[in-house]
Amino acid sequence: MLEANKANKMASTTINEKLIYEGSAPTTLARVIGNDGSAIQQSDYGDISFEIFKDADTTATVSGTCTVASVVFDTYQTDSPRWTVDSIGYNFRHSTLLATYFADGDATYRLEYKFEPTGQQPFWVVFLVTTVEIRSE
Repeated sequence: MLEANKANKMASTTINEKLIYEGSAPTTLARVIGNDGSAIQQSDYGDISFEIFKDADTTATVSGTCTVASVVFDTYQTDSPRWTVDSIGYNFRHSTLLATYFADGDATYRLEYKFEPTGQQPFWVVFLVTTVEIRSE
C-alpha cells in the first residue's frame, strides 16, 4: 500500500508484495498518493512506465509503458475482490502484464512503476512478485 508522508509531501517507499503461480500474470492494485500528498489523478500524469527485474539482477528483463487512462482512476475503486486491504479502495490497477514476464517458478520479480507527474519529480511504486513453481507441468 502506498501512503503519503504528509509532513514531507513525498510518496513513501512501501513495497507491495504479490504471490502468483509461475507462468501467470498478476493484476497489480495500489492506492497511490502523489508527491503533493493527494490521490493521483489521470490529468496529472503524462507517463507511467514499468520495468521488471528477476531475482537480484539489476538489468530489467522487461520494460514498457501504461496508458494512464487505463490504469489510473480519479476516484477510489472498491469493485475488485482482489483488493482486500481496506474498504477505501485503490486508484491504480494494471491488469495487462503478460504471463511470460513471470515464467520461472521459485523466483522473485521486482516490478517498478515510474510515475511522472507533469511539472513534478517522478516517483515509484514497487511490487515484489514471488512465483510458486508448478511441478505437474
